[in-house]
Amino acid sequence: MTSPLDPIVVSAVPKPARPGLHVAVVATLVAALFVLAQARGTGAERTDRLRTADPTSVGSTSGGIDAQPQAGDELPSVFSPGSSSQAPQSTIIDADATTSSTLSTAPTAGTASADGATAPVADPGDPAGAAAPTLDSSVLNRPVPQPVVASSPPVPGPWDSVTHTTPAGYVSTEVGCARDASAGGLDAFFAERIGPVVGADYQHVYRLPDGRFLWLFQDTFIDHSGTATTLGAAGFAHNAAMIQNGACFTLLHRGTSAAPTSFEPGIGERTLSRWFWPMGGEVHGNQLFVFWAQMQNDGYQPGVGDGLGWHPAQTWLAVYDATTLQRQAFQPAVNPGVAPIYGYAVASQGDFTYLFGNTFEQNLVREGGFSNGPHSATSMWLARVPVGQFGAAPEYRTADGWSADATQAVPIAQRYWVENPMQPRYMEGQWVSVTKVDGYWGEQLAVDVATDPWGPWTTVDVRGLVPRGGDPLMNTYHAQLMPWLADGALVVSISQNARDMTRDAYPVPARYRIGFFPAALVRPPPPPPDTTTSTPETTVSDSTSSTADASASTTAPDSTTSQTTTSTSTPTSSSSTSSSSTSTTAPPSTTSSTTTSSPTTSTSPGSTTSGSTVPPSTSSSTSTSSTSTTVAAPAA
Repeated sequence: MTSPLDPIVVSAVPKPARPGLHVAVVATLVAALFVLAQARGTGAERTDRLRTADPTSVGSTSGGIDAQPQAGDELPSVFSPGSSSQAPQSTIIDADATTSSTLSTAPTAGTASADGATAPVADPGDPAGAAAPTLDSSVLNRPVPQPVVASSPPVPGPWDSVTHTTPAGYVSTEVGCARDASAGGLDAFFAERIGPVVGADYQHVYRLPDGRFLWLFQDTFIDHSGTATTLGAAGFAHNAAMIQNGACFTLLHRGTSAAPTSFEPGIGERTLSRWFWPMGGEVHGNQLFVFWAQMQNDGYQPGVGDGLGWHPAQTWLAVYDATTLQRQAFQPAVNPGVAPIYGYAVASQGDFTYLFGNTFEQNLVREGGFSNGPHSATSMWLARVPVGQFGAAPEYRTADGWSADATQAVPIAQRYWVENPMQPRYMEGQWVSVTKVDGYWGEQLAVDVATDPWGPWTTVDVRGLVPRGGDPLMNTYHAQLMPWLADGALVVSISQNARDMTRDAYPVPARYRIGFFPAALVRPPPPPPDTTTSTPETTVSDSTSSTADASASTTAPDSTTSQTTTSTSTPTSSSSTSSSSTSTTAPPSTTSSTTTSSPTTSTSPGSTTSGSTVPPSTSSSTSTSSTSTTVAAPAA
């Protein structure tokens, strides 16, 4: 077994040679770009929609944790590289007669509505949700803000007395406590300004070994002065962190209070050009492993309905001390590809750590436009390594088992039109995932369960999602489960933003804040009986271990009452039946509502995938209750 302590030297990922272009072709492209720029607006209007990239790196050149290593530099390492084979390129499937590569027209201005402060509505009585979004109502505009220049002298802030710099080099600020760790308690807390944090999204939560939790966010607006009432007046970081201890939170970022910078600068951020966003991760021993996506600005704003102007360029793996969060390593993942990103979500069961894959592609222009679906992010992939051995060469899930050859991998689930951003966790002896159907473009949430990480995944709950306050100018995206239960229910988090962020969220920051709601934890159906004759295998078994994983613990923070849930694990086709007793401690909660799932009907592993593979409808539809469906899985 590969040791996680083997040394490694970081090397730059080779870039393929690019053939030269004919002079006439270049001239044509320049002329086309000029016409496009004229059509999309110039001057202040164009500057507001897309800021010019600044190629200057903002990374420090000093030593210690704030140093910005470049690709090719030698870094301290705590894991072995293994193989660096590339992931398979996801195939783009053309739609039928509706396929078109024509870009949408530019958005038109609208009227803002009053901001609401209530929780996002998750309506289990309306499984199909509200009318699917029209193309014109998808995400319209999301600029990359300019960095904030520190004031001189710095403006004193209301959190100065609880702000200090940690030995690991982070600016740490105590920002207050939620009522409890239930969905209701967290929703009320995150609906407001959280100390210096004016707004954030794309939350990821990792359990630490001492009972705390690390939260990582993507784009975060930070204002230590306490004077910013808009997003534009606040500082900005491409990622930030919070430590949750019980129900209390502490903000972490780099830079200074006056000029905050990202918690994780990777190999060096280049303002408006290159940055790093957190993906999946997990603690093993006293080390936290987190995958990061290096994002590249595409230099243009896609048309209406075609997403956002950036894409993942490379996958990296960071290692932190799980107590101090001191960064110990940051280097390319064993599979550094992005088609898909293996490490998009991470969870362990038994002898293996599973790396779920998704392309995380949000610029649909790169795939022929919105109408040219289903898009690559509708597929979920799976790889595995020995438990906690992130430096080992992965095995990839294939149509008939596992292979070291990434090109043999097949999706474990494929559904919807734009994206299928599943976020699986292993909880209470089973797999459970929440998915925001079609991400920015959809208006539903799906809850799926499985006995094995490769499926079959059974959809036990589909519900419509309405943003906080029912605000029609907002949308929801990126659903993720908290790694604990509250009163026996799942705690689901959801990111929220205005569809036109510049126009509607910048002046009203409450539109750019995370929401929470509960959902029922439903057991997966038993697998269908195996009627085939099996041959004894000599390879590593896929059967699950009866040893409890640290990551599978569902003890909620800040608990004062407890309840015990006894569950019997469902036998898989390759493992024996066993039972286990799990004690779940939940915090007190004033929210008593839970979701009743729809009836469960399991279909065979050979059934078709669930979910629509046609574009979201542009007209309203009347929904009716539906039974659960099962996403087919490759043969075990």
